[in-house]
Amino acid sequence: MALHGTFAHLFHPQRSNNHRARVLHPEAFLFFIGFAAIFGLALTTVPRVSHTAGQVLGFSSSITAGDVVARTNAERQKVGLPELRENEALSRAAQAKGTHMFANQYWAHTSPDGTQPWSFFKQAQYNYSVAGENLARDFSNASDMMQAWMHSPTHKANIVNQKYQEIGIAVIDGSLNGVETTLVVQFFGTPLAVVPQVPQVAAAQTEIGQELSETDRQAVGQADFSPTMLTIEQAEPLVVNTDDQTAEILGSEVLPVTQLTTPPLFSPLQLTKAFFLAIIFIVVVALAYDMLVMQHRQTARMVGKNFAHIMFFLLIAFLLIYFKSGVIA
Repeated sequence: MALHGTFAHLFHPQRSNNHRARVLHPEAFLFFIGFAAIFGLALTTVPRVSHTAGQVLGFSSSITAGDVVARTNAERQKVGLPELRENEALSRAAQAKGTHMFANQYWAHTSPDGTQPWSFFKQAQYNYSVAGENLARDFSNASDMMQAWMHSPTHKANIVNQKYQEIGIAVIDGSLNGVETTLVVQFFGTPLAVVPQVPQVAAAQTEIGQELSETDRQAVGQADFSPTMLTIEQAEPLVVNTDDQTAEILGSEVLPVTQLTTPPLFSPLQLTKAFFLAIIFIVVVALAYDMLVMQHRQTARMVGKNFAHIMFFLLIAFLLIYFKSGVIA
Protein backbone atom coordinates (compact mmCIF):
# COMPACT_ATOMS: atom_id res chain seq x y z
CA MET A 1 0.00 0.00 0.00
CA ALA A 2 2.90 2.34 0.72
CA LEU A 3 4.11 1.94 -2.87
CA HIS A 4 0.61 2.60 -4.20
CA GLY A 5 0.33 5.71 -2.05
CA THR A 6 3.69 7.03 -3.26
CA PHE A 7 2.77 6.41 -6.88
CA ALA A 8 -0.58 8.16 -6.42
CA HIS A 9 1.15 11.11 -4.74
CA LEU A 10 3.52 11.46 -7.71
CA PHE A 11 0.97 11.15 -10.52
CA HIS A 12 -2.63 11.41 -9.25
CA PRO A 13 -4.07 14.86 -8.39
CA GLN A 14 -5.19 14.71 -4.75
CA ARG A 15 -5.07 16.59 -1.46
CA SER A 16 -1.49 15.46 -0.60
CA ASN A 17 -0.04 17.11 -3.74
CA ASN A 18 -2.36 20.11 -3.83
CA HIS A 19 -4.43 18.43 -6.55
CA ARG A 20 -1.59 18.42 -9.09
CA ALA A 21 0.75 15.50 -9.84
CA ARG A 22 3.91 15.89 -7.79
CA VAL A 23 6.14 15.28 -10.83
CA LEU A 24 4.66 18.47 -12.33
CA HIS A 25 5.66 20.69 -9.41
CA PRO A 26 8.68 23.04 -9.80
CA GLU A 27 10.60 21.02 -7.21
CA ALA A 28 10.30 17.94 -9.42
CA PHE A 29 11.81 19.76 -12.38
CA LEU A 30 14.72 20.90 -10.19
CA PHE A 31 15.23 17.23 -9.31
CA PHE A 32 15.22 16.29 -13.02
CA ILE A 33 17.83 18.98 -13.74
CA GLY A 34 20.08 17.76 -10.94
CA PHE A 35 19.67 14.15 -12.03
CA ALA A 36 20.57 15.12 -15.62
CA ALA A 37 23.72 16.89 -14.38
CA ILE A 38 24.79 13.78 -12.45
CA PHE A 39 24.08 11.61 -15.50
CA GLY A 40 26.18 13.85 -17.75
CA LEU A 41 29.03 13.83 -15.23
CA ALA A 42 28.91 10.05 -15.08
CA LEU A 43 29.22 9.81 -18.87
CA THR A 44 32.35 11.97 -18.88
CA THR A 45 34.08 10.36 -15.88
CA VAL A 46 33.34 6.68 -16.43
CA PRO A 47 35.54 5.67 -19.40
CA ARG A 48 33.91 2.35 -20.21
CA VAL A 49 31.84 -0.40 -18.62
CA SER A 50 32.77 -3.87 -19.81
CA HIS A 51 30.50 -6.88 -20.07
CA THR A 52 31.20 -10.51 -20.81
CA ALA A 53 29.36 -10.12 -24.12
CA GLY A 54 31.52 -7.14 -25.12
CA GLN A 55 31.58 -3.42 -24.54
CA VAL A 56 28.31 -2.13 -23.12
CA LEU A 57 29.23 1.54 -22.83
CA GLY A 58 32.17 3.06 -24.62
CA PHE A 59 33.29 6.42 -25.85
CA SER A 60 34.29 4.76 -29.10
CA SER A 61 31.45 4.83 -31.60
CA SER A 62 30.00 1.73 -33.23
CA ILE A 63 31.94 2.43 -36.44
CA THR A 64 34.46 -0.17 -37.61
CA ALA A 65 36.94 -0.03 -40.46
CA GLY A 66 35.39 -3.06 -42.13
CA ASP A 67 31.94 -1.50 -42.05
CA VAL A 68 33.22 1.69 -43.68
CA VAL A 69 34.92 -0.29 -46.45
CA ALA A 70 31.77 -2.37 -47.06
CA ARG A 71 29.52 0.69 -47.24
CA THR A 72 31.95 2.50 -49.52
CA ASN A 73 32.01 -0.42 -51.94
CA ALA A 74 28.22 -0.67 -51.76
CA GLU A 75 27.94 2.94 -52.93
CA ARG A 76 30.39 2.24 -55.77
CA GLN A 77 28.41 -0.80 -56.88
CA LYS A 78 25.28 1.34 -57.15
CA VAL A 79 26.95 3.34 -59.94
CA GLY A 80 28.58 0.33 -61.61
CA LEU A 81 32.11 0.83 -60.29
CA PRO A 82 34.40 -2.00 -59.12
CA GLU A 83 35.03 -2.50 -55.42
CA LEU A 84 38.06 -0.94 -53.79
CA ARG A 85 40.71 -3.27 -52.39
CA GLU A 86 41.64 -2.72 -48.76
CA ASN A 87 45.36 -1.93 -48.60
CA GLU A 88 47.37 -2.38 -45.40
CA ALA A 89 49.79 0.43 -46.21
CA LEU A 90 46.90 2.84 -46.85
CA SER A 91 45.35 1.84 -43.52
CA ARG A 92 48.66 2.54 -41.77
CA ALA A 93 48.78 5.93 -43.46
CA ALA A 94 45.21 6.69 -42.34
CA GLN A 95 46.05 5.61 -38.80
CA ALA A 96 49.09 7.90 -38.80
CA LYS A 97 46.98 10.83 -40.03
CA GLY A 98 44.40 10.34 -37.28
CA THR A 99 47.08 10.02 -34.61
CA HIS A 100 48.76 13.16 -35.96
CA MET A 101 45.51 15.14 -35.66
CA PHE A 102 45.11 14.13 -32.02
CA ALA A 103 48.78 14.76 -31.22
CA ASN A 104 48.71 18.23 -32.78
CA GLN A 105 45.10 19.08 -31.86
CA TYR A 106 43.70 20.07 -35.25
CA TRP A 107 40.76 19.11 -37.47
CA ALA A 108 41.67 19.70 -41.11
CA HIS A 109 43.21 18.07 -44.15
CA THR A 110 46.37 20.14 -43.70
CA SER A 111 47.93 20.51 -40.25
CA PRO A 112 48.83 23.93 -38.78
CA ASP A 113 52.50 23.25 -39.52
CA GLY A 114 51.69 22.60 -43.19
CA THR A 115 51.78 18.79 -43.15
CA GLN A 116 49.78 17.51 -46.13
CA PRO A 117 47.82 14.22 -46.12
CA TRP A 118 50.12 12.86 -48.81
CA SER A 119 53.09 12.87 -46.44
CA PHE A 120 51.45 10.01 -44.54
CA PHE A 121 51.24 8.03 -47.79
CA LYS A 122 55.01 8.38 -48.14
CA GLN A 123 55.63 7.43 -44.50
CA ALA A 124 53.68 4.22 -45.09
CA GLN A 125 55.70 3.64 -48.28
CA TYR A 126 52.60 3.75 -50.44
CA ASN A 127 53.61 5.07 -53.87
CA TYR A 128 50.52 6.42 -55.57
CA SER A 129 49.58 7.93 -58.88
CA VAL A 130 46.32 9.44 -57.58
CA ALA A 131 45.04 9.79 -54.03
CA GLY A 132 42.25 11.34 -51.98
CA GLU A 133 41.07 11.79 -48.41
CA ASN A 134 37.74 11.99 -46.56
CA LEU A 135 37.45 12.82 -42.86
CA ALA A 136 34.60 12.46 -40.36
CA ARG A 137 34.08 12.89 -36.63
CA ASP A 138 31.35 12.66 -33.97
CA PHE A 139 29.29 10.00 -35.78
CA SER A 140 27.89 7.19 -33.64
CA ASN A 141 27.42 4.79 -36.56
CA ALA A 142 28.76 4.20 -40.06
CA SER A 143 25.35 4.53 -41.71
CA ASP A 144 24.88 8.18 -40.70
CA MET A 145 28.48 8.96 -41.57
CA MET A 146 28.23 7.46 -45.06
CA GLN A 147 24.96 9.30 -45.64
CA ALA A 148 26.64 12.60 -44.75
CA TRP A 149 29.54 11.87 -47.11
CA MET A 150 27.20 10.96 -49.96
CA HIS A 151 25.23 14.19 -49.46
CA SER A 152 28.44 16.20 -49.88
CA PRO A 153 29.43 16.55 -53.56
CA THR A 154 33.18 16.63 -52.87
CA HIS A 155 33.17 13.65 -50.53
CA LYS A 156 30.91 11.68 -52.85
CA ALA A 157 33.31 12.45 -55.72
CA ASN A 158 36.04 10.64 -53.78
CA ILE A 159 33.88 7.63 -52.95
CA VAL A 160 32.64 7.05 -56.51
CA ASN A 161 35.82 8.07 -58.33
CA GLN A 162 36.62 5.49 -60.99
CA LYS A 163 40.36 6.24 -60.84
CA TYR A 164 40.75 4.83 -57.34
CA GLN A 165 41.61 1.16 -56.86
CA GLU A 166 42.47 0.83 -53.16
CA ILE A 167 41.25 2.10 -49.79
CA GLY A 168 42.57 2.43 -46.25
CA ILE A 169 40.49 3.22 -43.16
CA ALA A 170 41.35 4.25 -39.60
CA VAL A 171 38.83 4.65 -36.77
CA ILE A 172 40.48 6.34 -33.80
CA ASP A 173 39.21 7.53 -30.42
CA GLY A 174 40.88 10.40 -28.60
CA SER A 175 40.62 13.85 -27.08
CA LEU A 176 40.48 16.86 -29.41
CA ASN A 177 40.51 20.35 -27.90
CA GLY A 178 39.61 18.89 -24.52
CA VAL A 179 36.59 16.92 -25.74
CA GLU A 180 36.40 13.19 -26.40
CA THR A 181 35.72 12.17 -30.01
CA THR A 182 35.98 9.48 -32.66
CA LEU A 183 37.81 10.33 -35.88
CA VAL A 184 37.42 8.39 -39.12
CA VAL A 185 40.11 8.80 -41.77
CA GLN A 186 39.36 7.43 -45.25
CA PHE A 187 42.29 7.29 -47.69
CA PHE A 188 41.92 6.43 -51.37
CA GLY A 189 44.73 5.58 -53.74
CA THR A 190 45.91 3.93 -56.91
CA PRO A 191 49.46 2.54 -56.88
CA LEU A 192 51.98 3.61 -59.47
CA ALA A 193 51.81 1.55 -62.65
CA VAL A 194 54.55 -0.84 -63.64
CA VAL A 195 55.71 0.00 -67.17
CA PRO A 196 58.41 -1.54 -69.33
CA GLN A 197 61.46 0.47 -70.27
CA VAL A 198 63.87 -0.31 -73.07
CA PRO A 199 67.20 -1.16 -71.44
CA GLN A 200 70.27 0.72 -72.47
CA VAL A 201 72.21 -1.81 -74.46
CA ALA A 202 75.92 -1.23 -74.38
CA ALA A 203 77.49 -0.73 -77.75
CA ALA A 204 79.14 -3.85 -79.07
CA GLN A 205 82.89 -3.71 -78.75
CA THR A 206 84.45 -4.70 -82.05
CA GLU A 207 87.68 -4.14 -83.66
CA ILE A 208 88.01 -0.98 -85.73
CA GLY A 209 86.27 -1.44 -89.06
CA GLN A 210 84.66 -4.73 -88.00
CA GLU A 211 80.86 -4.97 -88.40
CA LEU A 212 78.49 -6.82 -86.11
CA SER A 213 77.59 -10.25 -87.28
CA GLU A 214 73.94 -11.06 -88.08
CA THR A 215 73.76 -13.15 -84.90
CA ASP A 216 74.98 -10.19 -82.82
CA ARG A 217 72.41 -7.88 -84.42
CA GLN A 218 69.61 -10.29 -83.56
CA ALA A 219 70.87 -10.58 -79.98
CA VAL A 220 70.84 -6.80 -79.55
CA GLY A 221 67.41 -6.42 -81.17
CA GLN A 222 65.83 -9.08 -78.95
CA ALA A 223 67.12 -7.79 -75.63
CA ASP A 224 64.63 -8.41 -72.82
CA PHE A 225 62.62 -5.46 -71.45
CA SER A 226 63.04 -5.02 -67.69
CA PRO A 227 59.98 -3.54 -65.90
CA THR A 228 60.79 -0.45 -63.87
CA MET A 229 58.62 1.52 -61.46
CA LEU A 230 57.74 5.02 -62.58
CA THR A 231 59.62 7.59 -60.53
CA ILE A 232 56.93 10.23 -60.19
CA GLU A 233 57.83 12.20 -57.07
CA GLN A 234 54.24 13.19 -56.25
CA ALA A 235 51.22 13.08 -58.49
CA GLU A 236 48.55 15.72 -58.23
CA PRO A 237 45.84 14.36 -55.93
CA LEU A 238 42.30 13.93 -57.12
CA VAL A 239 39.32 15.53 -55.42
CA VAL A 240 40.31 16.43 -51.87
CA ASN A 241 37.89 18.06 -49.46
CA THR A 242 39.41 21.12 -47.82
CA ASP A 243 36.61 22.42 -45.63
CA ASP A 244 37.98 23.24 -42.18
CA GLN A 245 35.23 22.72 -39.63
CA THR A 246 35.03 22.36 -35.88
CA ALA A 247 32.22 20.86 -33.80
CA GLU A 248 31.19 18.85 -30.82
CA ILE A 249 32.88 15.48 -30.27
CA LEU A 250 32.86 12.02 -28.45
CA GLY A 251 35.62 9.30 -27.56
CA SER A 252 38.54 8.39 -25.28
CA GLU A 253 41.76 6.61 -26.20
CA VAL A 254 43.73 6.00 -29.37
CA LEU A 255 43.16 2.40 -30.47
CA PRO A 256 44.65 0.47 -33.39
CA VAL A 257 42.14 -0.34 -36.11
CA THR A 258 42.53 -4.05 -35.35
CA GLN A 259 41.14 -3.47 -31.84
CA LEU A 260 37.92 -1.89 -33.07
CA THR A 261 36.26 -5.04 -34.30
CA THR A 262 33.80 -5.26 -31.37
CA PRO A 263 31.84 -2.01 -31.08
CA PRO A 264 30.16 -0.90 -27.85
CA LEU A 265 26.49 -1.74 -27.54
CA PHE A 266 25.58 1.81 -26.54
CA SER A 267 27.22 5.12 -27.37
CA PRO A 268 27.06 8.18 -25.07
CA LEU A 269 24.76 9.90 -27.57
CA GLN A 270 22.34 6.97 -27.54
CA LEU A 271 22.31 6.85 -23.74
CA THR A 272 21.78 10.61 -23.51
CA LYS A 273 18.85 10.41 -25.91
CA ALA A 274 17.31 7.53 -23.96
CA PHE A 275 17.74 9.37 -20.65
CA PHE A 276 16.01 12.57 -21.76
CA LEU A 277 13.31 10.72 -23.69
CA ALA A 278 12.50 8.80 -20.50
CA ILE A 279 12.11 12.05 -18.55
CA ILE A 280 9.94 13.55 -21.30
CA PHE A 281 7.80 10.40 -21.35
CA ILE A 282 7.18 10.65 -17.59
CA VAL A 283 6.26 14.34 -17.80
CA VAL A 284 3.98 13.92 -20.84
CA VAL A 285 2.13 10.97 -19.27
CA ALA A 286 1.69 12.96 -16.05
CA LEU A 287 0.38 15.98 -17.96
CA ALA A 288 -2.06 13.89 -20.01
CA TYR A 289 -3.36 12.03 -16.96
CA ASP A 290 -3.67 15.27 -14.98
CA MET A 291 -5.63 16.87 -17.83
CA LEU A 292 -8.04 13.92 -18.05
CA VAL A 293 -8.66 13.87 -14.29
CA MET A 294 -9.32 17.60 -14.15
CA GLN A 295 -11.71 17.40 -17.10
CA HIS A 296 -13.54 14.52 -15.45
CA ARG A 297 -13.85 16.49 -12.21
CA GLN A 298 -14.72 19.64 -14.17
CA THR A 299 -12.19 21.55 -12.10
CA ALA A 300 -10.97 24.95 -13.28
CA ARG A 301 -7.28 25.77 -12.83
CA MET A 302 -5.35 29.03 -12.81
CA VAL A 303 -2.27 27.42 -14.39
CA GLY A 304 -0.98 26.87 -17.91
CA LYS A 305 -2.79 24.58 -20.30
CA ASN A 306 -1.56 20.99 -20.14
CA PHE A 307 -2.19 20.44 -23.85
CA ALA A 308 0.27 23.20 -24.80
CA HIS A 309 2.86 21.74 -22.46
CA ILE A 310 2.35 18.28 -23.97
CA MET A 311 2.89 19.63 -27.49
CA PHE A 312 6.06 21.40 -26.36
CA PHE A 313 7.57 18.27 -24.81
CA LEU A 314 6.59 16.16 -27.83
CA LEU A 315 8.44 18.62 -30.05
CA ILE A 316 11.54 18.26 -27.90
CA ALA A 317 11.22 14.47 -28.09
CA PHE A 318 10.96 14.64 -31.88
CA LEU A 319 14.13 16.74 -32.08
CA LEU A 320 15.97 14.32 -29.80
CA ILE A 321 14.98 11.29 -31.86
CA TYR A 322 16.00 12.79 -35.19
CA PHE A 323 19.11 14.59 -33.98
CA LYS A 324 22.26 13.12 -35.52
CA SER A 325 25.75 14.12 -34.53
CA GLY A 326 28.78 14.18 -36.78
CA VAL A 327 30.99 16.43 -38.90
CA ILE A 328 32.77 15.66 -42.16
CA ALA A 329 35.76 17.30 -43.81
